[in-house]
Amino acid sequence: MAFLDWINDELTILAEAFGERLTEERTEIYIGGLADIQQNQLQGAFRRARYELKWFPKLAELRELAGALGGGGKDGRPGPEEAWARMPKGERMEDDSIVWCEEERIAYSACRSLLLDGDHIGARMAFKERYERELAEARSQGRQVRWIMSTGYDIEHRLATLATAVQEKRISLESALNFVPGERQTDFAQMLPPGEAKGLLTGRVEKLPDLPGLAGLLAKMQMEGIVPQELNADPRPPRKAPSDRSPEEARELREKLNAQIEFLKRSRNGLRSGGA
Repeated sequence: MAFLDWINDELTILAEAFGERLTEERTEIYIGGLADIQQNQLQGAFRRARYELKWFPKLAELRELAGALGGGGKDGRPGPEEAWARMPKGERMEDDSIVWCEEERIAYSACRSLLLDGDHIGARMAFKERYERELAEARSQGRQVRWIMSTGYDIEHRLATLATAVQEKRISLESALNFVPGERQTDFAQMLPPGEAKGLLTGRVEKLPDLPGLAGLLAKMQMEGIVPQELNADPRPPRKAPSDRSPEEARELREKLNAQIEFLKRSRNGLRSGGA
């Protein structure tokens, strides 16, 4: 709380220096948008703002002066300039896919019509203004970042975007596969690190069987296609059809069957007498 009060005092001094009127709501937005920066960095930013700027700084300008704009905040959300650079623009607006946070999505909807009209400068200003407001509000409320997939028509760009998002832990592999056509899952697997691609070799995610001992090892080897040829062969001799047996083989088979029947009869009679 002492740190937040300090930010509030610095904003008041800055507003006085520029003859700016700060409402309570605006002050809360600024405090929430600056609270993730170290105090020594903010102190330098307020000092530079007083002596280097001609107008009261926007939130993004203060963050930039503090050296906290380029990489985003601790919550993983990108800074305004980085976010704008990621947005689909121009002829690629309908083709490119993007995994963006909720605040980026809202800001993009505020500038999309300007992009369609070809007003790149106006779109950039509209995007940054809305994104800064959404970003400050999200951070002041302590909301966790939520990543969303927006798919474009270019399937190659979509697969590359999804692979990057999975590697950066923005979305899970299971979520990414919802946007990958079945026939392209092998291609998608090749874009992932070996550990992430496990189970995609057959074109679909499969859970490897959890069997103990040698049986489990052989099952996993079969799924991964690395079972030696000699283990794939059936070690048992092929069974002969009745018409292929010689008279001697048929007689031996009948004798074995009769012996088994007699053994079962004796065993059953022994159990009955023992029970009596």
